[in-house]
Amino acid sequence: MTATACTPNGSRRRVYIETYGCTFNASDSEVMAGLLERAGFELVPSAEDADVVIINSCIVKERSYLDLRKRISELSHNRLSDPTSPVVVLAGCAPKVPQHGKEFEHLSQLGPDNVSSVVDVVQRALAGEVIHRVKRLNDQRLALPKRRRNPAVEIVPISKGCLGKCTFCQTVLARGKLHSFSMDEIEEAVRSALAEGVRMIWLTSQDCGAYGQDFGSNLPQLLRRLVRLPGGFKIRLGMVNPNWAMQFVDELAELFAHPRVFRFAHLPLQSGSNAVLQAMRREYTVEGFLSVCEKLRRVVPDISIATDIIAGFPTETDEDWNATLELLRAIEPAVVNRSRFSPRPGTSAARLKPLPSAVVSQRSRELYYVTASLVSKRLRERVGLQRRVIVEECPKPHSAVTRDDTYTPIVLHGDFTPGTWLDVEIDHVEGFHLRGKLPSLCQPGVEA
Repeated sequence: MTATACTPNGSRRRVYIETYGCTFNASDSEVMAGLLERAGFELVPSAEDADVVIINSCIVKERSYLDLRKRISELSHNRLSDPTSPVVVLAGCAPKVPQHGKEFEHLSQLGPDNVSSVVDVVQRALAGEVIHRVKRLNDQRLALPKRRRNPAVEIVPISKGCLGKCTFCQTVLARGKLHSFSMDEIEEAVRSALAEGVRMIWLTSQDCGAYGQDFGSNLPQLLRRLVRLPGGFKIRLGMVNPNWAMQFVDELAELFAHPRVFRFAHLPLQSGSNAVLQAMRREYTVEGFLSVCEKLRRVVPDISIATDIIAGFPTETDEDWNATLELLRAIEPAVVNRSRFSPRPGTSAARLKPLPSAVVSQRSRELYYVTASLVSKRLRERVGLQRRVIVEECPKPHSAVTRDDTYTPIVLHGDFTPGTWLDVEIDHVEGFHLRGKLPSLCQPGVEA
């Protein structure tokens, strides 16, 4: 244990990491936790127990940013009124966006490419310094130690940054241009995780579809290499922008049919209008998106298609919006990630005249009702079926979230170990997930 990780009386300094946003952020938090633990710090479950609180921030939506601001204000107020309250370190995407980084310049900051510096930043923050580490580093990210939140799940970043030019998104500002990790690094990370008993591999990135474009490779080549690894595991592929999926959809379909890959494709549509897609500077058309969905379903009929929709983009007309809803009804997605348009600082869409808030609110409500109806219909069709599932997590006592081959969530009552395979009968629909009953316990680690 290093002396800087201890208080004057010899007890360990305590750190709480609060994580917002995407799966990549969750992976960053696991790495920061691993580095801090290795340096002798104690990881604690709440801010009230901590000497340092690390806020791993997300700024993709205005709501996320407002929540971040509120949380930092609360923690900073506590610090002002009580010097024994925890020191705050701001990590994640916010420090990399100039407007946000400047607003919180009084805090020590750690950019999303600087997680390897977390121990130094925390030590110096505890000593009263304000230190900003936000310069992009291409370090050995996948080789860094980690402390998994879920022992059954390994989150593997395959790249960071993106090649998109979307007018509404701050990703390039926060994460930079595409940098893909090598296939050797990724394979070694997966092999090590499997050797430690992991049963689910989540491949993540700001855009998994762009993987390898910076060194002459592509996503299917990586997936083909990973599915050849031995063991009973399943891969969940993260978000793939449609413009990349269009380039290798036949290969993707073949891989989604592989028994080691969840039949789950996250293809963000954003709008069902070509005019709006052009204004968003998305690099595909509605027709291209539909073609991808059709080709995937031709090979994998029951594939779960997840998508993202933004309600109320500034140039969106009533006709554009109706086209989006009609397209959703046509493709019947399993998941719709819904967002109200919010202008993000530094993006060109932030300079557009916004739609009236009442219009955006109405479209957001319509999107919810259409989504709820489509998801409910899909789930009801599965009631009474038997499914082979893997226990993903146990978020509360006597309850487990499991996933079938299409990554559909099936909640069970009982005590189970994450990573265990079960045979379940689907009992009924409950909101946006299914309920299962009478599971028959199977051997852990047996491939589905």
